[in-house]
Amino acid sequence: MSSLPPWPNGPTDSAAPCSSGIRAAVVAIGILGAAMGTLWIAAAIPGWVRWEQTMLGGTWLVQILAFMVVPLVAVRLLGGRAGQLGVTFGGIARPLETALTALAVVGPANGAAFPLLAVLGWSPLSWRGGLVLAAVYAASFPLTGLLIRNVRPTAHDTLPLPHLGMAAGVLAVAVAASASTAGSAPVVSAVLLPLLVVGPGEELLFRGVVQTGLDQALGRPWRIFGAELGWGWVIASLLFGLAHFLSPVTFGHGGWALWTAVSGLLFGYIRAKGGSFVASGLVHGVLLAIAAVITELAANQS
Repeated sequence: MSSLPPWPNGPTDSAAPCSSGIRAAVVAIGILGAAMGTLWIAAAIPGWVRWEQTMLGGTWLVQILAFMVVPLVAVRLLGGRAGQLGVTFGGIARPLETALTALAVVGPANGAAFPLLAVLGWSPLSWRGGLVLAAVYAASFPLTGLLIRNVRPTAHDTLPLPHLGMAAGVLAVAVAASASTAGSAPVVSAVLLPLLVVGPGEELLFRGVVQTGLDQALGRPWRIFGAELGWGWVIASLLFGLAHFLSPVTFGHGGWALWTAVSGLLFGYIRAKGGSFVASGLVHGVLLAIAAVITELAANQS
């Protein structure tokens, strides 16, 4: 098993590996708490969410702040590097190939599951809907693992400023497109927001920050379909489900928490196998966008 780089930048000698790991785990959970707190503070500000939805077509600013700005700024202030979290846009070809291969499996399965729930009248928030989606992601995991087990992880661990600027530019264009079509074509925001912010942002937070920090504390003693994994992978996935249960948008929905926790295992594997959050972010974003399109079509037909 290869060793993890210290994150945030901590002692590199073996004198205090335990304290370094514990610190990484505490920092990761603290950043998760800050991100969740950001969502709740925004929800508590009178009229803020409504203003964003009316003017921008969706809660762009809140989710960019919670899932992208808070994690990256916190890690930077604590002395860490974005690349240690798998945040890198260098060598994009390999993560893109990994994502497309995974989507060849889970994309059709996800695309079939949501129409099935619509036909059955089961909400993804309900326990019945959650069980169906959890089964879909659980069944997709081994086949995805077999297809990408030989993928070599990316070795890039830096985030050049021009790349970060390009990503910010893409987000700015997407926000403008969403705002300009908020009243006439809400499907634009329904697709772009999960594709570019929610999916990648949640992967940055949960697989980049939380899973990395927990891996630093607990190690990665298992090898599953060619990926080095450990209890950090499992706990990060459970926290992913718990965060959806505690989210101000989906608060208290156990079915939603169930299937998002199972999907977290798939996303966490893809992140560990590819060495970058980019692949899991693409997969997550595309799946959310597919679900959003299906939901929009179903709403328009009803």
